[in-house]
Amino acid sequence: MQTVLAVFLAMGAAASAPAAKQAPARESYGLAGGREQVGCVLTHRKITRFPLPITIVTPQPGYDASPPLRGQVVSALSKPCKSLTSASVDPDEPAAKAYAVRLDKASWQEGSWSGMVAFDAAAPGSLRACNSMEGIHLTAWKGKPLRSARLWHGYFWFDYEVESGGPSECRERDYAE
Repeated sequence: MQTVLAVFLAMGAAASAPAAKQAPARESYGLAGGREQVGCVLTHRKITRFPLPITIVTPQPGYDASPPLRGQVVSALSKPCKSLTSASVDPDEPAAKAYAVRLDKASWQEGSWSGMVAFDAAAPGSLRACNSMEGIHLTAWKGKPLRSARLWHGYFWFDYEVESGGPSECRERDYAE
């Protein structure tokens, strides 16, 4: 009888325990970019424990299918790295924070890389990339892109015009506030 009571009390305590608080969407995602093995991430999330493992994905249809990059956030930065100086994450206020990233040896690649990071196993319905006249918009959606609530938006500005059109052309819902 004592065992049954102990199990019942433990189950009651677990049921009444507060659920883990989920971070707001603006803190659940970030933009990442770099060159070869090093780079940075720009996010509204406050990271206090290092190293923090991350996965960097390149959403469709704006990018060809490529495997995710794996790495670690290793320290805070006073400003974004060169790869993200022309990037932004919404909302603009408060200002996003920058952190240094080092790719794992298995993910290391030559040249530049970029994408988005989902922290805390944030699992949106879908991620989307689209191109506008001068850059790429990266978005996270609650469900189907453009038909559900947009959870997060980031933007890479290229400082030159790019061709729009085709399946990766942005729609107003990709960037509207």
